Amino acid sequence: MAEIESFLDRELGLTVITVCGEIKAPEIPKCIDHYYKGNRNNMALFDFSNASLADAEPAIPRRALPAKKRISRKGDRKAFVFPQNIDKDLKPFLLDYCRIEETGSNLDVFASVIDANRWLVKHQDAHRREEAEQSH
Repeated sequence: MAEIESFLDRELGLTVITVCGEIKAPEIPKCIDHYYKGNRNNMALFDFSNASLADAEPAIPRRALPAKKRISRKGDRKAFVFPQNIDKDLKPFLLDYCRIEETGSNLDVFASVIDANRWLVKHQDAHRREEAEQSH
């Protein structure tokens, strides 16, 4: 299993999960679970740019999905950055695993951290308003 680190920036409303080292596609859900277990904001950046995908095929078998559902919160935005161009292979799994359709959340996959950050902060003001409304 790769090394996972997280950083919570309350001012930006952003949680960054950084994954380094070799990782197999079926281990990606464990990295997502790391986000769900800790304190989290409505915006999350899952940075796999310093990880290497060990599998020849980045497909995640359905049996890799845990029995316990992982539910995103309404309005969550999750950006995933991978070093390889595997968007078409992993994005459907990520959408399903994070239950995007059920919650009205947003998720996208990027090749660079810069592009992912731009996408996340594009609607940062809207997230801050939603978080302020939820805390009242």
